[in-house]
Amino acid sequence: MEVHHDKKYWWVHYFIILFLLSGCSISKHLSEDEFLYNSTSINFVEGSKVVNEGVLKYSLDDLSQPKPNTKLWLWTFYKFGNPEKKGGLGNFIKKRFGQPPVFYDEDAITRNSLVLRKHMIDQGYFDASVAYDTSQSGQKVDVAYNIATSGRHRIRNISLPKDSSNITEVIKAIEDHTYLRTGEYYSLAKLVNERSRIAIEARNRGYFDFSEDRVFYFVDTNAVRTDTELASDIWLEIKKPQNRSDYKKYYIGNTFVYPNYDLTRASSILIRDSIKYRDLTIFQNNQILKPRTLDEAITQSFGEVFSEERSIATSNHLLDLGVYKFVNIKYRILERNDTNYLDRLIYLTPGKVQDVGAEIEATTRPGAYGLSLKGKYSHKNMFGGAERLDLSLATGLEQGGNIVISDDTLSNNLREITARADLSFPRFIVPFVKIANSSSFHTPRTRIGILANFQNRPELFSLSNYKVTFGYDWDETRRKRHQVDLLAFNILQISKRSDSFIRLLEQNSLLQRSFSNLFILGSTYTYTLTNQELNRPSNYFFFLGQLEASGNSSYLLSRLFSPDGSQPYKFFRREFSQFSKVDFDFRYNWIGKGGNLVTKLSGGVGFAYLNSVSLPFVKQYYAGGANSMRGFPIRGLLGTFRNSDSEVAQSSFDQSGDLKLEWNIELRFNLLRALYLKGAFFTDIGNVWKLDLHGLETDSRKVFSPRDFLSELAVASGFGVRLDIQYFVLRLDLGLPLRKPFLSAGDRWTFSKITDSGWLKNNMVYNIALGYPF
Repeated sequence: MEVHHDKKYWWVHYFIILFLLSGCSISKHLSEDEFLYNSTSINFVEGSKVVNEGVLKYSLDDLSQPKPNTKLWLWTFYKFGNPEKKGGLGNFIKKRFGQPPVFYDEDAITRNSLVLRKHMIDQGYFDASVAYDTSQSGQKVDVAYNIATSGRHRIRNISLPKDSSNITEVIKAIEDHTYLRTGEYYSLAKLVNERSRIAIEARNRGYFDFSEDRVFYFVDTNAVRTDTELASDIWLEIKKPQNRSDYKKYYIGNTFVYPNYDLTRASSILIRDSIKYRDLTIFQNNQILKPRTLDEAITQSFGEVFSEERSIATSNHLLDLGVYKFVNIKYRILERNDTNYLDRLIYLTPGKVQDVGAEIEATTRPGAYGLSLKGKYSHKNMFGGAERLDLSLATGLEQGGNIVISDDTLSNNLREITARADLSFPRFIVPFVKIANSSSFHTPRTRIGILANFQNRPELFSLSNYKVTFGYDWDETRRKRHQVDLLAFNILQISKRSDSFIRLLEQNSLLQRSFSNLFILGSTYTYTLTNQELNRPSNYFFFLGQLEASGNSSYLLSRLFSPDGSQPYKFFRREFSQFSKVDFDFRYNWIGKGGNLVTKLSGGVGFAYLNSVSLPFVKQYYAGGANSMRGFPIRGLLGTFRNSDSEVAQSSFDQSGDLKLEWNIELRFNLLRALYLKGAFFTDIGNVWKLDLHGLETDSRKVFSPRDFLSELAVASGFGVRLDIQYFVLRLDLGLPLRKPFLSAGDRWTFSKITDSGWLKNNMVYNIALGYPF
């Protein structure tokens, strides 16, 4: 038998050998009385007595200590390094990647048994007992915890205080929102959350010095103990305040603000000069923010009942201005005429208000590539009132790829430049009306934006797009955000049309209308909802929905003042576009022990009507590139349409449509934690189609069909490497097209072709970008 070794795959052999070595015995490195901790298993004596057995096992296993070694990193610890040297590559590898051995320790196992039993009791298994068994194989020890219980207790009765104290009145007022319900299973976490809720509500109602430790419980675990039912009774009690009969209610007193407080200089608070603005007394050497801006950000006025929630809102508002890096609020208790006041001292430490940044994105494939560069500048206090100015300048190019028009083969190259300026004000600006900030977390913003975009395809056309927007964004709650562009004004100009491009437009009236010189006047509403908690690693979702409408008011005015005028109507001697669009983006992030599973379902649809038969080119959807279908080039998909004879996906300016559906799933994990490297496996599924509501599309392959669209979905998959250093992420994603909808129906899956000579080279798409794709 003859064996051939392919040098191209030497790395495969290397990793196989490395994997096998990691499983080799390391017992020669252990003394006779050293035993490695190998595994943990959780077992219930009677699984039927446990509620949600799988979930409880998972939480107990997660609590268990110690954790066994990862074999590869343990092998690395023993195989690399020289104790006689301080430096060297081997010692570096050992220190960075090696994992010291985890030995079996009976005392640690005993302590862990107590931890597991406590967790069971906290879940209402009050009679739980934990025993453990060990099994030994060579110098490895496996530990099995065997847990016995008669069942989980429910809550039978809940008794609240019956006196007439101030806190008792608060508890009665908020009783409907309690975490404790009769009939539900007992949980210590619910008791703790209820205690915290009561304390927070009390402080929000003026009881400034009331804390969680003033709330305690009595639990009778013997209330009901039968073979068929286990239940407990709970009594909630309040500790009396020291040296007085009841808790005091406090009111807001004077407010003193130090807007340029320096944490490194205690003398900062000895400033003598001050100004008075409404309820504020402001001490400062030089003005950083206008007094009006400070007053709008600071909640509550003199004489109002103290609220911790509003105090936190003040901190959030001040930080959200973007001018200060630290906010510290201190309170001073004063009694005046039998009324308890809290004077506020607000210390504000200025931060950096100017910032510059850059972004890069690249997509390459054989014979073609795309590159974009973006520079950014921001000033967070442009005019002294926390006005934010954002400037950006981006340039990009696409090189390679051709488009065939009749007998002409033309270059599809693109040169693009975009300039943008956004200015926002930290308040609602509405003529003749003042709207207060009701959010506890963020400051509302009034935004004005200007954009100019220039695209040049030398052998086809040039496009100029000018846009002005005016609108607002604000947070309804910490989880809900609204953004409204009341005015979105676009002027679209197509120029330098080549003869071949003109012929292409003459062949397709739908494409011709989308490349008209247009006036776009509309509005956009965006709603965002998420349950993500900052600094709390837990599963979360994100939803964004957007509605956009354009041309409706213009059409109505045209009909009123020129009912017999020729259509399409024009505005300022330019045809205006009339359409509506609906977009959505739903994401879910599962956070596991070793990584995250993130999925995204997104899409959108746009309808042109009355004054228009097609969406403007700049409003159409496209797929492909670094953040979409990563196994296809930008604008590389449109139904089952193929713009060349090649079986390799080609990018083309006209591959955009009215409807887009896309599903992405990505498994993210740590690759080399010490080097801040993370990896990801991803799969993208989706496509873009035309709707052709007016019957003008000449190629049915581009048109959406409810009956056939599932069979027309493209599939891409691949592997990514990310350098993730806190707020900086550099990403490389390698994508392969696994399903090409533009091929014949029986030939769309590409699995059988992956091993063909040259296929990987011709079809692999390299995507380089900053930040995660979603």
